[in-house]
Amino acid sequence: MGDSSLTLIWLPSGIALSALIIYGKGIWPAIWLASFTANTPYLVNQLTEFPYLIASIYGILAATINTLIQGIFAHYLYQKHIGVPHLKTSKLILNFVFKVILPPSMLNMALLVIIYSIGGYIEFSAANFIDTTLTIWLSGTLADFHGYFIIVPLALCWHIKKQHNFEDNSRLLALTAMCLFCVMLISLFIINAAIYLILIIGVFVSLYLGFRSSTLFILLVSLVYTFATAQQIGPFSLTTSWSSFLSLLMFIFSLGLPLLIISAKKYELKQFQSQLEDEVIERTNALNSANTILENISLTDGLTGVANRRHLDKFLETEWARAIRNRTSISLIMIDIDFFKQFNDSYGHLAGDECLKLIAKSIQKLVHRPSDLVARYGGEEFVVVLPETENIKGISEDIKSVIDKLNIPHNDSVVHENVTISIGCCSLRPKINEQSSKLLDLADKQLYLAKNQGRNIIKTQLA
Repeated sequence: MGDSSLTLIWLPSGIALSALIIYGKGIWPAIWLASFTANTPYLVNQLTEFPYLIASIYGILAATINTLIQGIFAHYLYQKHIGVPHLKTSKLILNFVFKVILPPSMLNMALLVIIYSIGGYIEFSAANFIDTTLTIWLSGTLADFHGYFIIVPLALCWHIKKQHNFEDNSRLLALTAMCLFCVMLISLFIINAAIYLILIIGVFVSLYLGFRSSTLFILLVSLVYTFATAQQIGPFSLTTSWSSFLSLLMFIFSLGLPLLIISAKKYELKQFQSQLEDEVIERTNALNSANTILENISLTDGLTGVANRRHLDKFLETEWARAIRNRTSISLIMIDIDFFKQFNDSYGHLAGDECLKLIAKSIQKLVHRPSDLVARYGGEEFVVVLPETENIKGISEDIKSVIDKLNIPHNDSVVHENVTISIGCCSLRPKINEQSSKLLDLADKQLYLAKNQGRNIIKTQLA
């Protein structure tokens, strides 16, 4: 800064830490080499005299060693307190500022003061020892902190892919850049108080242009006003170099930290909204699944597992309407277990339930088309609905044959020693204005005939 020894910003600290975070510890030789190369001009300028050459080599090595130690220490703190290659949340940003970059900045300058004092670069007197030490240490710490603060968030967010797309806000970005340029010119050369308008523009950038734009905005503002202050121009050109230095850094920090936190909070809100939407979708799907299960339960007979009477009525109405529309046949088989009351009285209700389950399962295996339906109609009665089917007698005989082969003992049956069934069935082509109950009535009449004519038989009507 001018003729003073104050360095307003030290960028290599932020660059080194960013490289370590992005590429890992294996990048340290490149950091060493870069630091050494950056100090080479000081070595070249001192080649004419040997003593100065030795001093310059010592200074260069001290600086590079110190830079490496500082970077490794900062990287250790970053992994400990943050551990992810981004600063997307307000908590991570606060940890970064106060737990990651502040301690290395303080340690770095403490080491540099010690090394340079040993090498004779810093001369102390008894009168100004404390003042000189604190001034050098504090100014170097703040310059390092400044470099960390503006470089690392910028490097990390630009390294991550799929960030903000500037093309979507190109007009807004151009307008913001133009406003920023005008405010900077006014604050530097006309009205110093115009610097406060930077805060308004910064908030706008954070809210509408995202995290990347905020870090770029902070970098641009920092470099412009740092350069101007170093040339003793602008709102931070005060009576002393030290007051100018502190005023600049307080402004940059007071501008940058809120903008980063606002951007992070915006990101957190978006993540929370996305998470909330995912949870709503997940819970909606779970609710739909539960409703489907409940609906299936409400349409299923609890004992036998086949359709219940409610399901039968809905299904029959639907298929009846389709048969009218398509002018196709629809058939219905009504099945009754012969002398089932006597079976229950003799073998018990548990055996009766098992008999019902077995018969229902057997019918269900035989009637396996997706368009067909097996339902429990009453206590010991079952109904089979067969859309677009005319061979009703053949299917009925197959059902009766399957039940006969089960050989379920029934000693109290009048017609057979095993459980038997009576079947009444009907097939017809429904007409407009006819009700689906007609099919049930016709099949029930046939079942009534089968039971009156001795049971264990099939009665069929083709309308």
